[in-house]
Amino acid sequence: MGAGSFRFEVGEFGCVSASDGALNYPPESLFANVPPERVEEALRQRNLPTTQVTTPYTCLFVDTGEHRVLVDTGAGNLGAHAARIFPGIDHSTSVTGLLPENLRASGIEPSEIDTVIITHAHPDHVGGTLNEAGELVFSNAHYFISEEEWEFWNSEAATTKAQAIMVETARTNLEPLKDRLTLIGDSSEIVPGIHAIATFGHTPGHIALSIASGADRLLHVSDAVLYPIHLEHPEWTPVFDVFPQQASASKSRIFDLAAEEDALVFAHHFPPFPSLGHIRRREQGWRWLPLETQG
Repeated sequence: MGAGSFRFEVGEFGCVSASDGALNYPPESLFANVPPERVEEALRQRNLPTTQVTTPYTCLFVDTGEHRVLVDTGAGNLGAHAARIFPGIDHSTSVTGLLPENLRASGIEPSEIDTVIITHAHPDHVGGTLNEAGELVFSNAHYFISEEEWEFWNSEAATTKAQAIMVETARTNLEPLKDRLTLIGDSSEIVPGIHAIATFGHTPGHIALSIASGADRLLHVSDAVLYPIHLEHPEWTPVFDVFPQQASASKSRIFDLAAEEDALVFAHHFPPFPSLGHIRRREQGWRWLPLETQG
């Protein structure tokens, strides 16, 4: 298994973290309501660059024994457009679209995946749905998305609440799924052992996932939080949250649950790869303990 894939288990489920690449963001996009000097200081304290924030794009594969499940399809060629979307920062390491090759490096052919769960329809989560020819990459899969998410991106409201590129990408990648799609609600069982958890706010229908086998549970939090600093400063919000107050309430519910249960957590954008770790409560907020730092 290469550097872009990491195999682990949740009970009887075989799981793989597969990298789709990474993207560099201007700090003000991730910490939109914070004075720049405070953000710079927070980044500097963590020995991170102060001019940009690099977030991994990590996708999760789960083999339940009955189903081969992929959570989100990755960003596709989003990285090629990074300089246009976020000008003025270094994009030499903004590279996306690596998911198919990293799945194959783990012995997983895209055609073998029978279930794709879409946590929400932002470009870095649905941009890998179609190949350059406009064909489905995961051609034999049935797709699941929350009813609220589907309705939002296909509504007029999306054009006023989200950037044009996000609306266009969502509609382009969701439209071909209509005939192989199931709309789900909060607590819906998607396949045995995998349930949806409504964490609305980042987008109007954003979901997290409970993945349980035996006594083990993994919480896939998707974009309930975009970066570990958001855990330490819960009041700091990204520009990408459609409904920040609702996102804040969802964040509290899912991360309090993760801390209370000491559950293993998968977070799409949390460094370092493989984006796995645990959550600990702090006086205000929480702390991210990456898997590699735990003994």
